[in-house]
Amino acid sequence: MTRLYFAGAPVYNVYEQKEANPVSKPPYRVLRVILGIFSLFTAVGGLTIIFSGRPMVMRLFLRPPESEVSTLLLLVTKEMGGLILMLSVMLFFAYREPARNVAILDALTIGLCILAFTPLWSLYTLDMRHLYPSYLIWGRSVVRLVLAALLFYLRPQESVPKAS
Repeated sequence: MTRLYFAGAPVYNVYEQKEANPVSKPPYRVLRVILGIFSLFTAVGGLTIIFSGRPMVMRLFLRPPESEVSTLLLLVTKEMGGLILMLSVMLFFAYREPARNVAILDALTIGLCILAFTPLWSLYTLDMRHLYPSYLIWGRSVVRLVLAALLFYLRPQESVPKAS
């Protein structure tokens, strides 16, 4: 702050902004790298799903029988690509300032936990073993739970003060 003098007494300029203290703001480097990688991969995946055709969808789903890939499935996967692209944008915003976007990090952590549980539930309730091996489904679920635990561990703990 700069000092101004009025009638011999110092008066502080309240309109001048304070300089940010670089030590008070933790960098969250590892969290930012993880979020940047997630954002990039989800953007590439979302665009791939949106602009892909039947052959690419067949490859993405590990070559299911041709009769299983219908026009409705292609429509739903393209809509899912749009949702994945939306997730990529949210992850990009969280990448820029993790401390201000804790809600996005919490939603991603909870979403990864849900995505770890749902394939296991499908494995139990549906006959999926002829399409995908069980160890792949279990492996994906374990990886998702590990990523969720890592994001929960790295998430910013202190709250950001609100602007007055």
